Amino acid sequence: MTMYDGVQPDGKPRPEREGPTPDPLVFHGFVGGVVEQLEKTTEADPVAILVTLLAAGGAMIGRKPHVRIGDDRHPVLLWPLIYGNTSTGRKGSSKSTAMRVIRSADAIFATQNVVGGLSSGEGLLEELRDPDDEDDTGSADRPRPDDKRRLVVESEYAVTMARSKREGNSLAGMLRQAWDGDHLSVMNRSKLKATDPHVAIVAHITPREFRAKLQDSEMAGGTYNRFMPFYSHRNLMLPYPMGADEEVVEEFGAALLKKIEGARHLGQVQFSAAANKLYVEELYEALTDDSNAGAVAEFTARAASYCQRVAMLYALLDGRHQIEEDDLRAGHALVLYSQASARHLLVGSGTGDIRLDKLIQAVRDAGPDGLTKTQMTRLFGNHVKAAEKNELVEKLLAMPGYAMTERPTQGAAAKVLTFSDPAK
Repeated sequence: MTMYDGVQPDGKPRPEREGPTPDPLVFHGFVGGVVEQLEKTTEADPVAILVTLLAAGGAMIGRKPHVRIGDDRHPVLLWPLIYGNTSTGRKGSSKSTAMRVIRSADAIFATQNVVGGLSSGEGLLEELRDPDDEDDTGSADRPRPDDKRRLVVESEYAVTMARSKREGNSLAGMLRQAWDGDHLSVMNRSKLKATDPHVAIVAHITPREFRAKLQDSEMAGGTYNRFMPFYSHRNLMLPYPMGADEEVVEEFGAALLKKIEGARHLGQVQFSAAANKLYVEELYEALTDDSNAGAVAEFTARAASYCQRVAMLYALLDGRHQIEEDDLRAGHALVLYSQASARHLLVGSGTGDIRLDKLIQAVRDAGPDGLTKTQMTRLFGNHVKAAEKNELVEKLLAMPGYAMTERPTQGAAAKVLTFSDPAK
């Protein structure tokens, strides 16, 4: 693979990446080959196309195929959190490229089972609800109530994050259950329930939005370690990207559908002897190492589970019903790229402290007027105690360019936090 080697097919240099680059091993099997062909016709990041196709393929397969980890049943579900800057991330381009293949493979699924607009746990439950009675057969624009496969695509995941913070919103808890494949229900008068849900989520966000809206409790609570973060950046400079030829897309779609239909009715997916040996002797210890505390470790805490889920996806979408050593190596490479993306997303050019980075961003966004005490309180709400806020301010003021100044008001002068670039 030469998709990140610094040179475009026309010989011109590729756009410079500020974040991590995936190991070529991630472009494995049938899906990797599809991406290799599609990436030449779009500015989208190949890895963003890849994980969107993997997530969509898993959603289309359904919940029957699974790997067993202890007593836990892991379905073929991948939840990519694709992040990149608004101007250069090309997140939307990756979605458009992948969805052409999905629509070609199964136009009905693309029309009825691809949804968006996550807002509450009850809303997700309503989307996946069990039939009211035997006459409840769905409608022309809605899947049958017994078809619980969904690909949720959230192009503005910052909106979803904001909604989930509203008092009484049950979305975060419902998402955790959906990732686990548990039945969904709420204890209220309507008694709605959804048995055997199968939900894949593809979320798009900018790094700034994610850092600004993330709360410590959300990371520690386990909602976000259900997602795999992936850095996305424009990979080619194409003033007029043409997209893949329709004949090529139709060929890929037909091949994908055949592999999906071959996998849909499988049960537990087994590892070959070589794959099992690789996992036990080389991968497991590193994937489950919890010696490094902090937000990055919490974000990637499900690395071992995801390694097996992704390996299963690679195998099934390659038309095979057993996980081989190469599938597992590819899955491990994708997990490593996700871990590198998590470090870049949470740490980046910042401090590694989510709350301090949030304060830094807020002070910079406030401009010359500065950030007031009231605005800082709104920034953190009731999630950070006064003593912790004071500690954050002390850390901020110890950094170059940050200061506490006074702003004149009608009454006593207001103290504000300001930033002045020391390099200027």
